Amino acid sequence: MRIYIYGFPLDFSLSPFFQEHAAFLAGHSILYLPFRGEFKDFDRLLRDPECLGANVTIPFKTEVLKLCDSLTERAERAGSVNTIFRSEGRIIGDNTDGTGLLEWLKMKKTPLETCCILGNGGAARSIASAISATGAEIRIYARQEHGWEDKFGRFYPLSNWKDECTTVNTLPFPVEGKNVVNIGYRFGEFNLDAVMMLALQGWLASRRWFGERVVPKEQFIAIAILHASTQRNKELIFNLTNKNF
Repeated sequence: MRIYIYGFPLDFSLSPFFQEHAAFLAGHSILYLPFRGEFKDFDRLLRDPECLGANVTIPFKTEVLKLCDSLTERAERAGSVNTIFRSEGRIIGDNTDGTGLLEWLKMKKTPLETCCILGNGGAARSIASAISATGAEIRIYARQEHGWEDKFGRFYPLSNWKDECTTVNTLPFPVEGKNVVNIGYRFGEFNLDAVMMLALQGWLASRRWFGERVVPKEQFIAIAILHASTQRNKELIFNLTNKNF
């Protein structure tokens, strides 16, 4: 059986490593494969009986909405999909991004009465959706308004942001601040917040594909952290072997 990840770029994604590892420990024999083909071919793969589903990352989280036969409540609310699973032959779209991050913020007892979000792309929308459902005040800071922001909070120009409350940074570069949660990552550069969000959304996705037959959440997190550490070691080796001595 196969599960795919669809997005760009995928060169440094951890998902194939920790998802296959966790699935094996839960007794599943799967291949978790990057897909780099055309959109129409992705639709065909999803409907193959050997496909359990997929993860979707930037820049296709809203585009895949039209491939789904139906959406879960949180995917419909977020207006984007990062997890696809099959049910009775139907293609169902879900979104575990915001829920995964929210679970991590609760685990680390992060105050959420007011939450600022930097950026307003697909990840920001799913995060705003999940956190606003708790009753938190949401402030979204970006260069340009996209139109969905007032569904979950209020929009402000990015230049107005101040480090005054819990801030989730979805921009493609880290932001310094005592209240900032940076969820972005690059090859070999994983902070704990990014790894934990990745692990928890991944665990929620695995429950869509395998039901209750998954490793415990704590074990899944440990597997994700293991592979993040391994990638950091690979980066060190890569850098050392490419130095001119």
